[in-house]
Amino acid sequence: MRDVRRLAPHTIALEFDALPRIIRSRYADQPKGLSSGPSRFSSVSGAFRVLYAAQDFPTAFAEAVIRDRFVDRRRRFIGLATLAARAVTLIATTAPLKILDARGDAAYVLGIDTNAIRARAHEPGQAFSEWLNAATDFDGLLYDSRLTGRSCVAVYDHAVAQIEASPAVPLVVHESLIAELHRLNIAVRAR
Repeated sequence: MRDVRRLAPHTIALEFDALPRIIRSRYADQPKGLSSGPSRFSSVSGAFRVLYAAQDFPTAFAEAVIRDRFVDRRRRFIGLATLAARAVTLIATTAPLKILDARGDAAYVLGIDTNAIRARAHEPGQAFSEWLNAATDFDGLLYDSRLTGRSCVAVYDHAVAQIEASPAVPLVVHESLIAELHRLNIAVRAR
């Protein structure tokens, strides 16, 4: 994908209110903090950083905490320390964001490597994101979680000024955590 004009039909002005975002507890005082570590749409070159959020709590939990930890495992345990090391904030836009809507069949239609959106490995997504950030004025992209199929947003650092965040609360006391652990049949271990 190198033709910016082809992106026009998939360009949206996105506004949202109260999207859950799970962050490390040590950054609870910076709920809009940006990830500089490797992630699906992060910059390998260090040119930009990304803020992620999900459509709902189960998707945020899957993306930020569970990921692939239970693949090929009959017993599902998670340590209390793992949960205690996370916090939840809600983010909202203060102005519309210019977003590439990469959900559904958009990658296929646009000729983007579909691994950029759906693969377990992050390299194709990082390469696409490097190009999108450098070649366009998009504020980020909307994509389907490969884990839940629900929407997630990746916002580039230049647009974070258009985001506000609620104070972060510890994940272990979040109102949706217990129900999600039960739904996924996950037991919590003290260690």
